[in-house]
Amino acid sequence: MGVRRGLVLGGGGMLGAAWTIGALCAVEEATGWRPAEAEVILGTSAGAILGTMLAAGVRAEHLRDHQLGLPVEAGPLAGVDFDYDSAVGGALPPRPRPGIGSPGLLRDAVRHPREYPFLTMVSAAVPTGRGSVAPVGELVRGLVADGWPPGSGLRVAAVDYRTGHRVVFGDPDGPAADVADAVMASCAIPGWFAPVEVNGSRYVDGGCWSATNADLMAARGLDEVYVLAPMALRPAGSASGLREWRDRDRPKGVLAQLVSRYRRAVTRQLLREAGQLRAAGTRVQLLAPTVADLAVMGPNMMDPGRRTEVLESALRTSRAALLGLAAR
Repeated sequence: MGVRRGLVLGGGGMLGAAWTIGALCAVEEATGWRPAEAEVILGTSAGAILGTMLAAGVRAEHLRDHQLGLPVEAGPLAGVDFDYDSAVGGALPPRPRPGIGSPGLLRDAVRHPREYPFLTMVSAAVPTGRGSVAPVGELVRGLVADGWPPGSGLRVAAVDYRTGHRVVFGDPDGPAADVADAVMASCAIPGWFAPVEVNGSRYVDGGCWSATNADLMAARGLDEVYVLAPMALRPAGSASGLREWRDRDRPKGVLAQLVSRYRRAVTRQLLREAGQLRAAGTRVQLLAPTVADLAVMGPNMMDPGRRTEVLESALRTSRAALLGLAAR
């Protein structure tokens, strides 16, 4: 029996998707393993879009070419037109609607704060976004006509906007949904996009629980899991790595400082999730942006003007990281 591998694709907006595509290409080049062949593919937010495309048969190099505006002449993306720069509204969100996004969830979170991640509580308080993820749903429906990609282990993480509970679309005990609705739900950033209604319940971005949700891969009997985390930091293997990055990082501006703090929190959570997988006997390969990647990304992960540079940077830095893993 061969090695049972899983693939985790974290959230990260427009630029997180570009970085992840570069990292996917680097994984395939360095290892000879096609990420699309993973037994389980778990996607969150932007990672849910890419995971679905892989599960639908799109090759990593076709994802790369499509992002770069190059012609894709074979596979499910052949002839597919998608404007990455404007499809979901550009670099800034529309003004949200007045009022609290989920009063019921906010009330429960105030009463039982230890039961919810911090970002879940914040998501309940922010106003309801006016943006639409409908173009993402149309892209997915064009690749997967009905239901879910046949024979795939695709899983999509989102958060129930009333209960605050994490859900996994595609799992046997997860909510019933077609894959397009599941992906849209996973991408619905509170305050930016409107929540997505599926069978009477409203859902928001799976990143409101975790940027990667990698702990969901435990107890699935996998031998090895690749985790691509565009909102984390590298080196991500130790507390000393975090201190090294913090010492070098001197962000200027309020947005840059907030993003920097968020990345540190994401990295700490990712390390905890990786620890859970390793405790279950699963090898974990973590890939995350380097300082060089972050310099190219900038603080706004929805800025479409940086996509090409971010993808090319991810190819370089991920190749180097994978060579280092192979040497060790």
